[in-house]
Amino acid sequence: MITRIVTIDDDINTLKSLEQLLELKKFKVFPHLTVNDAMNNFDKDDPHIAIIDFYLDDITGVELMKKIHQRNPDIPVIILTASREINTAIESIKAGAYHYLVKPVQPDELYSTIDKLVESQRLKEENLRLKNELTAKYRFENIIGKSAALEEMFAILAKAVQTKSTILITGDSGTGKELVARAAHYNSPRKDHPFIKVNCAAIPESMLEAELFGIEKNVATGVAMRPGKFELADGGSIFLDEIGDMAPSTQAKVLRVLQEREVERIGASAPRKVDIRVIAATNIDIAKAVEEKKFRQDLLYRLNVFHIHIPPLSKRKDDIPLLAEHFIQKYSKENGMEPKKIEQEAMEYLSNRDWPGNIRELENTIERAIGISDSDMIKVCDFDQGIAFRSPAKSATVLPPVGLDGKSLDDIVADFEKDIITNALVENRWKQNKTAEQLGISERSIWYKIKKLGIDMKKVDSEE
Repeated sequence: MITRIVTIDDDINTLKSLEQLLELKKFKVFPHLTVNDAMNNFDKDDPHIAIIDFYLDDITGVELMKKIHQRNPDIPVIILTASREINTAIESIKAGAYHYLVKPVQPDELYSTIDKLVESQRLKEENLRLKNELTAKYRFENIIGKSAALEEMFAILAKAVQTKSTILITGDSGTGKELVARAAHYNSPRKDHPFIKVNCAAIPESMLEAELFGIEKNVATGVAMRPGKFELADGGSIFLDEIGDMAPSTQAKVLRVLQEREVERIGASAPRKVDIRVIAATNIDIAKAVEEKKFRQDLLYRLNVFHIHIPPLSKRKDDIPLLAEHFIQKYSKENGMEPKKIEQEAMEYLSNRDWPGNIRELENTIERAIGISDSDMIKVCDFDQGIAFRSPAKSATVLPPVGLDGKSLDDIVADFEKDIITNALVENRWKQNKTAEQLGISERSIWYKIKKLGIDMKKVDSEE
């Protein structure tokens, strides 16, 4: 996009000089000698930037800037003047000017100022685009499902998002707690402010306090000052995922944040006020954890203002066909394919499974089926009964017992499948077409499986 710049100066020489300098950099310039001419053509010029003289007939540059901002408050203004008085510069900047340049304008300074301004505008537009995309992505209607359980969840969520109260989300792993947390934020008045996620189970207990509350400078040699997640979320929302795994000592400090709305960095002498919405989630039985003295009851009371429970997929069978179709569209597109269809028998197979891994397990199953299927129709045989159970005679690998080393069935199947394909690749000197032929699948499927299972094709060089 070509940057459009309007210039306003009652000195014809300055106006021509600016026009020549700016056109050298391929900017589109709209020069005006009078304020009336500039304002009459403002909508037609549709500028991205305005460069205006501070001293104009009957009006100052600051007054003109206000007129421009009445028409479009997002247009940055650069003020020009022959005066080197610092007061003039301060007045312009305080009034809202982006920058201040002294006449005669130096080309390097002009170009540097506009380059920084254009980059700043680009980043601002990119941030706005990303925010709009996030808001659209996490609209309530993008949470797939029509079951009664989900409708009840939506009813509570719609009320919760309009308040500042805390939200507690419970449900099994893989049910979509983070998706609901993000939807709560991006459908609330806080949507233009930060959404900060903290996985309490993934951060060691010794580090979690510093992560949440931050560290003051000079706490210890070599330790840099940094704000905590609560401070970074100021004005927005903080998502405390897996809060049930938080240590009691840290729970006490989080309770104080909820009560006082202030945080204190490690080593600080005074607390800092924060305006945050806390959204917490856990997959454990939080009431049982309170009974067992593993979770503070007073903290649960503070968190549980709005309680949203996401039922397991086994309790929302009506949602499985909708979710399956959504994931088929998603992964067909990601793999550059026309959207596949699914046989009725295959859909019934999906609907009748219990899905202990919930939506995450269903999604992984669909993704795998998209890669395995050799036709435009997904069949029952494209699901878990895939090539992992069709080993060639030469690859006599024994299937390990279910539950080995605490692995899930999906992990065991994936490991077994990886062994079969790797063995076949070695036998065929890492030739994917010959390996696919030996295994009785398409070259596209073998490519997909190599990528999905993380088989290291760099071994080709060492084998050859």
